[in-house]
Amino acid sequence: MQHVVLLLFCVLLSVPAAARQIDVLVGWDKPPYVVAESHSGFELELVRQILAELGHDILPIYVPFGRTPRLINARGADIGLTMNARHPIDDAILSNVYVVYQNVAVTLKKRHLMISEINDLRSYSVAAFQTASHVLGKEYREVVSQHPSYIEIPQQFRQVRLLLAGSVDVAVMDRNIFSHLRSKEPAELQAEVDIHTLFGVSPYRAAIVDDELRRQFNQTLATFMEDGRYQALIDQFGLVNLMNDIPANRFSEHP
Repeated sequence: MQHVVLLLFCVLLSVPAAARQIDVLVGWDKPPYVVAESHSGFELELVRQILAELGHDILPIYVPFGRTPRLINARGADIGLTMNARHPIDDAILSNVYVVYQNVAVTLKKRHLMISEINDLRSYSVAAFQTASHVLGKEYREVVSQHPSYIEIPQQFRQVRLLLAGSVDVAVMDRNIFSHLRSKEPAELQAEVDIHTLFGVSPYRAAIVDDELRRQFNQTLATFMEDGRYQALIDQFGLVNLMNDIPANRFSEHP
């Protein structure tokens, strides 16, 4: 009987005392990072598995990207995804880096276009993602502001189609989003491409209001990276793992 009581006690200790539903603010569709229709994608699945490890359920709440900081600041949700120190949010509530994006310039390999710096884009027609001129830095903004053959497109699948069809010379977008969307296009549109890494990587964190939940999230995220579960999710969603492309000190809890 004593053994049974001891076993039950150990089981109770292993279950989080404050298991609950966690409200998670998520930006609208960004496959393969976020797929709203199936409540899936790399970011959602990673956070879901981390919170499940802690005994919690997840409730995704899809909002326009710019609304997440305001809702978190107003304590309107527990977690906001895809945040960093550039957002109007208290750095102290940001988790360790959990995902890394990288915008690139993509061209058709058969065109043999020589693009090694941002200024080279002046010579070509460019289709970029919406708000690219605001988020890709001053040099990029100066290059495209007077560019007669530059457009920004909200539907990123259209960037991919325009590039593959030869209607534009360059597509500027996240490399993993490009690869995912290209894989959905028909065989007759498929073509080899060159990836020009004109921009640095963009590490992102989760804004987590509760100090203890943030500490547990960071600890469990580190375990996922160490035991291979993080890379398994990277592989599942067909991403390039860019974690090793950021300086080690940028993984710290306070950016």
